[in-house]
Amino acid sequence: MATLTDFLPNVTTQDTKKRQQCYETLSRYLSDPRSSLECDDNDAFMTGLAAWVTCSNFKISMNGLEILSLIIDRMGEDFRNYVTTVLPAIVDRLGDSKDQVRELAQQVLLKLMMPASNPQYVFERMMNTFTHKLWHVREGVLLCLQQTINRYGARCLTLSKIVPSICKLLEDPTPQVREEAVNTLAEIYRHVGEKVRTDLSKKGISQQRLTQVFAKFDEVKMSGNMLATADL
Repeated sequence: MATLTDFLPNVTTQDTKKRQQCYETLSRYLSDPRSSLECDDNDAFMTGLAAWVTCSNFKISMNGLEILSLIIDRMGEDFRNYVTTVLPAIVDRLGDSKDQVRELAQQVLLKLMMPASNPQYVFERMMNTFTHKLWHVREGVLLCLQQTINRYGARCLTLSKIVPSICKLLEDPTPQVREEAVNTLAEIYRHVGEKVRTDLSKKGISQQRLTQVFAKFDEVKMSGNMLATADL
């Protein structure tokens, strides 16, 4: 009977052709809920997949993300032990030049939070992403945070530890990052309410930026999209 061990040599190889062939058979294998997840060396298997994700070959990178998505679905909470093995590679793809790679990386990050672990566990290990040298990655972590709050609620994270990093990005040199920093604070406000406005007033944010953020808050409030969890 086949196991994941059978795929290990081609998961850990550097040969592009073998990786491509492996992807086709491995994706079919993992899509079968009856297939075994036994592997003689899980660490080597996950490290091999992480290397696929960071590969400069666009197709191999996408294949790696797709296989990780399948294997997280199959393993659920048992994948938690490997979150730190694959997380840096997935975060790296947030800075990819291709939209579809960045979007797939976002999807896999959300799966690392549920079912593999929880949002707080993942974000604690992503905090350095807010100061990443690539602006697409800084933008990506903000988009990921918005999706996380939208999907799992504001209570799933210790936001007091994350908000200072968002505030710094209000002064980012890249306009897209500044815009998403405002949008992220607005999403937090939508869930939490006026406490966010009060807290931000004490963060030393420039008056110009604060006015911009509060105008966005007012826009959200007027739209009627505030959540029941928000304190008005």
